[in-house]
Amino acid sequence: MKTARIFFIAVGIFYAVFNFLGTLPFATSAYLGAMYPGVDLHVGEPVFRLLQDAWIIVGIQLGAIGLVALWGARDPRRYAAVIPVVIVTEVVDGLWDLYSIVWSHEADWMGITTLVIHAVWIAWAVAAWRALFPSQARG
Repeated sequence: MKTARIFFIAVGIFYAVFNFLGTLPFATSAYLGAMYPGVDLHVGEPVFRLLQDAWIIVGIQLGAIGLVALWGARDPRRYAAVIPVVIVTEVVDGLWDLYSIVWSHEADWMGITTLVIHAVWIAWAVAAWRALFPSQARG
């Protein structure tokens, strides 16, 4: 239970604070500039505002998952469904990062860093699931 509780708190903070704050308009200009170096993002133009609006929706969704995870830390077994949600979210985001590296000029170091982060969250989520349901983990 302790492994799952710590996972819920960590993923909750990461999603609700870091991911959400990183998608707010004041942060996205510098973040996206580092993520896509050499790409004209048209900062200050309406198309960049559209990109920022899309990022904030992603941040709100991740923030919502994070808040549910933080709430679920009180009773991880009851809120265990958050764990597969995190796994699927990380897999989808990892696929997006692969796409971004290959076809959208994302900086390799940024893409590789985020892929490692996705892998860590997935591995930790699996460990949390196994800690909550050890009999299912054995098969």
